[in-house]
Amino acid sequence: MESNQFYVWEKYWGELFCDNDNRFPSYIYGFENISQENKDKKNYSFTDNGTLFGFVETGNLLIKTEKVNWPVSRGQWFCIPEKNIDLSISKNSRVFITQRKDYIGLQSMGGPVETKGRLKYIDGCTDSLLVSPPLLGDPCLNLLHFPPQINQTMHTHPSSRTGIVASGEGFCVTEDCEFALKPGMVFYLPRNTKHNFKTEDHKNLNVISYHPDSDWGPTHELHPMINRTWVNGSKITE
Repeated sequence: MESNQFYVWEKYWGELFCDNDNRFPSYIYGFENISQENKDKKNYSFTDNGTLFGFVETGNLLIKTEKVNWPVSRGQWFCIPEKNIDLSISKNSRVFITQRKDYIGLQSMGGPVETKGRLKYIDGCTDSLLVSPPLLGDPCLNLLHFPPQINQTMHTHPSSRTGIVASGEGFCVTEDCEFALKPGMVFYLPRNTKHNFKTEDHKNLNVISYHPDSDWGPTHELHPMINRTWVNGSKITE
């Protein structure tokens, strides 16, 4: 299901979309073996350079590389910066992955995610940084929480947004269409697309969103370790 402004997938296995932004090329993947056509599928491998940012919406996933052998369960996220990555996906699972090409992230996993964000977002929404940018400008993975009765201000982003509906129900509205969202849907929103999210009475919406860039993060001159390193009672300046 798609328009020229928003793409949504409910049944998926493998690569879904290539974001050709030359600044930070990213590939969108989805793996679900709940639908009839995918029910016997369970394995997939990545063999090229890049970092995987992912989330298990339901079911279980086993990630194997030269360095890790990680079971990842429902509601958990991960960041894997390796070349050869094997996935084993259990029955009745849905997994979202974005691969950022030629980028080395920080190997990590966590969750299950909380039901609300820790940070204020527009119009009464909240968000949490799940995978923070290691350096200013790097990619990040986020939890977005929309309480009931939300009707966001129409807005845009200077880079694409992709992710999966983690829980709840709501709507994404663009200039040409309105999309009903439910758990397990994978989505792609092109950069500069005017849009908003809406929720109805008594219904929350939680979304996992990958951002290919950021305008926030530590630098070599400004980060907690160096900021709290003092010489003779004062912060060092070089």
